[in-house]
Amino acid sequence: MRWLALCLALAAMPAAALDLRGPVLGAASNFAQGWQPEALDGAAPLGITEFRDEIVWEHVERPDARLVFGTMRENYAPVLAARGAGLVLLAYTGHPSWENGQVPRTPEGQAAFAAYLAALVDRFPAIHSVEIGNEFNSWEFAAQEGWPDDLTARARDYVRLLAASARAVHAADPEIRILGGAAHSIPLAWIEAVLQAGGAQHMDAFVLHPYTTEPEQIARQIAAARALPGFAEMPVEITEFGTTDAPRAPGYLLRMYCQMALSGVTRAVWYPFSPRGDGLIPLVTADGTPTDVGRTYALIRDHLEGAPAADAAPDPFTYACRFGDRVLVLWGAPRSVALADGLRALTPTGAPAAPPLRLSRTEPLLILSEGPTDGPPDGPSPRLGDTVRLGPQTIRADSFDQFSYTGADGPFSLHIRHRGALHPLAPRPGQERDGVPWTPYLGYDADGTVRVGPGWATPSAWGPEDPLEILYRYRAPRAETVTIVAEAAPDAASADGITITLTHNGTPLATKTLTAPGRVTAGPVTLAPGDRLDAVLGPNATATGDHTRLRVTVEAAR
Repeated sequence: MRWLALCLALAAMPAAALDLRGPVLGAASNFAQGWQPEALDGAAPLGITEFRDEIVWEHVERPDARLVFGTMRENYAPVLAARGAGLVLLAYTGHPSWENGQVPRTPEGQAAFAAYLAALVDRFPAIHSVEIGNEFNSWEFAAQEGWPDDLTARARDYVRLLAASARAVHAADPEIRILGGAAHSIPLAWIEAVLQAGGAQHMDAFVLHPYTTEPEQIARQIAAARALPGFAEMPVEITEFGTTDAPRAPGYLLRMYCQMALSGVTRAVWYPFSPRGDGLIPLVTADGTPTDVGRTYALIRDHLEGAPAADAAPDPFTYACRFGDRVLVLWGAPRSVALADGLRALTPTGAPAAPPLRLSRTEPLLILSEGPTDGPPDGPSPRLGDTVRLGPQTIRADSFDQFSYTGADGPFSLHIRHRGALHPLAPRPGQERDGVPWTPYLGYDADGTVRVGPGWATPSAWGPEDPLEILYRYRAPRAETVTIVAEAAPDAASADGITITLTHNGTPLATKTLTAPGRVTAGPVTLAPGDRLDAVLGPNATATGDHTRLRVTVEAAR
């Protein structure tokens, strides 16, 4: 119940508490692992002037404590400065002279770590921010570096390292910004542990790496974090985000950037700058050639970075961000788009969007007022309902777009159905224990396996004939004829698939067992006010491995 109270407290926060602008763009480079002059040459055409990289402690500091900057792995920062670029210095590794090379936990080791950072700041003026730690909330970090498994104890050790580093760095240069938090995903339990250990007083911004969050959920999950004591007005910087999906990477970057702007995020660092061999899509190839997502980066830099941002979404199923008076980013449930004369629409890579224009859930339109980028627009301002007109909205409810992290009923109410009875789900912070998601989600007190999040759900069972099903209920607000659709994809680890059942006032409409991605549809269904339309996810004979991608929509019949 404590998490429910915290989430509900968010509603009392002033909507304009943060100055919303297009975040500063950056790129996560890998120069400390090997100098890449050809790749760096590709940065200027894309307008990349912010890098995030490291200068590895054990590469520089000798056993006798001398600092030796012998190769370009340690001396690349002046090259960046000569090109007008700044550096976020990433600091997260140990040294063989301290605690067997693991990230130090002792006061002496942490003091040496901090002194090294101070020396780097003093030597390299390109460094304007120091990021302390890299995904220290992960269990892999704890296991490899010998840090506590207990999240609270680990956060205390981390904050001691953060505090020692901040003191030493500020003694060398008080203007250097300290980035803390070191979080993979958006785990409210870790954020709270760092704040309770006193971390906020030693950092200028909290760092997140939201690899496990869809773009449309970024603002909602950061809003949930802002309900935590001490986090409401904390600056947030995202110093890593990216994707392995090359065709969708441009649209992903543009969607993420829009929603980060609406979250008050002040820095957005794409990972990676150049190929890293891990499958994530870079901004440039090894020889500096821009990739498609690199072109999107340049488009954002030209039109969105630093501009005042505002949420212009006309309904829960359409996402729209205004940047100043000249730019509108628009995507969502498919429908037609019509533009007034003097406006043009671009794809995420900057190409003219081919008519007829239509909204997409994954490929935003960038709608611009005609005119020079450095002067007043020649065309009208792009405004929904005026110069930008959308076709009729046919969606009535969507379990992804309208997911509630508080568990409060929306167009869909969520329940556990067990032996014919309905039971409530409750908010969970994310990473509160082993084996749970690292983002906020909904859980069930009587069964720790049952979980529900935006676009996914995990049913359970207490025996072959005793399932715990997840029920999505839509109550008709008015008389209407609709179609209900459940798109489901059980995990490859599912032992025998899942079941989807659609009902109207308890009467079955459709049921299907899925062992692979599939779609279950029922309709047209004529509803009277107050009628119940249910979509039920259950295990098949066994619940083993039944984590399922799931989206339920109700749409006006055509």
